[in-house]
Amino acid sequence: MELREDIHSRIVSVDEEERRLAVRSLRGLPLHEVKSLAFTALGDESWRVRKEAVDIILSFSRSEELAREIVAMLSLQGNPGLRNSVVEVLQSIGARILPQLVEQLSHNDPGVRKFLVDIMGGIGSASVLPELSSVLYDEDLNVAAAAAESMGLIGEEEALPHLLRALERDDLLIRYAILEALVKIGRPVPIGRVIQMAADPLLKRALFECLGVIANAEATPLLLDALRERARNIREAALVALESIRNRSSAADIENLIDPQLRSLAGGEAVEYLMSMRESPDRRVKVAAISILGVVKDIRAVDVFIREYRDENFRETALNALKNMGAVAGLQLAELFIDSDDESRSVIAHISGELNLPELSSVMLSGLDDPCPMVRALSAEAIGKTGKVELIPELIKLLDDQQVEVSRRATAALVRLSGIDMVNVSGAAIMLSDSDRLESRLQAVTLLAALRDLSHLTLLSKDENPLVRREAITALGELHSPESAGRLSMALADEEPDVRLAAASALAWEGFDGESGALALALDDPSERVRLAALRSLARRRDRAAFPRIVSLMSSATGLLLITALQAVVLIDPEGALCLLENEQYNEDEEVARVARGLIKEQVKVF
Repeated sequence: MELREDIHSRIVSVDEEERRLAVRSLRGLPLHEVKSLAFTALGDESWRVRKEAVDIILSFSRSEELAREIVAMLSLQGNPGLRNSVVEVLQSIGARILPQLVEQLSHNDPGVRKFLVDIMGGIGSASVLPELSSVLYDEDLNVAAAAAESMGLIGEEEALPHLLRALERDDLLIRYAILEALVKIGRPVPIGRVIQMAADPLLKRALFECLGVIANAEATPLLLDALRERARNIREAALVALESIRNRSSAADIENLIDPQLRSLAGGEAVEYLMSMRESPDRRVKVAAISILGVVKDIRAVDVFIREYRDENFRETALNALKNMGAVAGLQLAELFIDSDDESRSVIAHISGELNLPELSSVMLSGLDDPCPMVRALSAEAIGKTGKVELIPELIKLLDDQQVEVSRRATAALVRLSGIDMVNVSGAAIMLSDSDRLESRLQAVTLLAALRDLSHLTLLSKDENPLVRREAITALGELHSPESAGRLSMALADEEPDVRLAAASALAWEGFDGESGALALALDDPSERVRLAALRSLARRRDRAAFPRIVSLMSSATGLLLITALQAVVLIDPEGALCLLENEQYNEDEEVARVARGLIKEQVKVF
């Protein structure tokens, strides 16, 4: 008794934290002793105290009598915090509380009935759908609307007949709640049961949002008419619904029922509305406007697509719209290209490569001579993407362009085309390889690698410029042809460290037989980077003949070189490397010692 009185005095303290701790102290005490204190705390002015009380009550065994007492507290007036806490408790108890909630559905206070219905929706059990369907006809409109909302939250298809019948109640609030519930349930319903509400301006937006979820191609005429509505929010709702229906319709319905009706909008006022809606801040509306405009195939929309294509967030949508337009878009883009500014021409050139329409060949061809470097570069790229081998001669002219980005993209385009027309691309590559320009010879390496032209790559690997030699050696290594092994080994003696480094890295491929000796000699290279590359290549080749040479290197190696050597010997001969690792685990270089200890642990697991 004294303990209970002490807790009671603390629960009514003016200090919020003391009240909270007092409620927490109720945990574990018998329910009959502390129930009234916990109920008192449910109505505390502090949400922290109320939260503590909710947790305490939920920790008790939930008998039917306790449930009824908690439900009865919903009728207490003047304390919103208490009601909210009670709702939280009841929803947390879940389906076990439903019989007690159903008992009270006839309560004379509509506020209590609404709370009960809300809690049922929050619990989400389909077992109360029969009771909720009766509440749809409650004399209090707020309670009836709450029943519709709860049925939507429960989300079961069996609620649909009840909701559709309740649409007969001529009340805006109830009908709106039912439409929202139909959206939440998300199952198809006969649209004849709902479209009569299109006559009510206040329900149109909710109706169209609902149709976007529950309707099929049958709703297309109604939604098309709505695109001409004066109210923007209604037009936008109809537009989003229209796109949603189209996206989930069958190919047959799209081809035979939806798209022919959409194309009938071309040239009309509705297209102006559609183009204005793509400026909406709502992403759904904007995407729908762009997509539907593509189906309509009105040439006025092409300029809109060009603008939207610049935004990465809408690029794919705009491109798909242009694809839907097909040849119509190609002709209009080609016409717009002539008089557009640099940025727009660049966009059209890029689009040309993505669409691959015959109507855009003129864009790519004229783009190669454009005064804007980016247009030239993107036109070259487009030719490569679309496989227009007939434009190879024109493309080759860009290989000497003074703008590096232009020549680079022209080279990349020729690489793409090399699989289609090797002869012409090979001629361009050989011409570049004889050029006095460094950039041209580097481009030649790229093209020759794509063509797998070992002989000309070998010639370039002896170029006077070390950068060309390095790139050629790298290319030869990546082609993995045994014929290149000798040239790669010779490159290990190049005067330029970067070339030797490229050769040492390339020789990691096991198919270059007989080159381990050259790699072992590279362990004496004056450049540590070359020695590191040689070590890594020997390790990848698992070359046991190199083991003694690597051990010899370790005697004078330090830092990264020593660490790489340790890793190499482990790969080549794990058992033979163990004693070497044990020696180095006490190295004064802590990083070396740490790596050695880690490798020892790995070897112990293996053995």
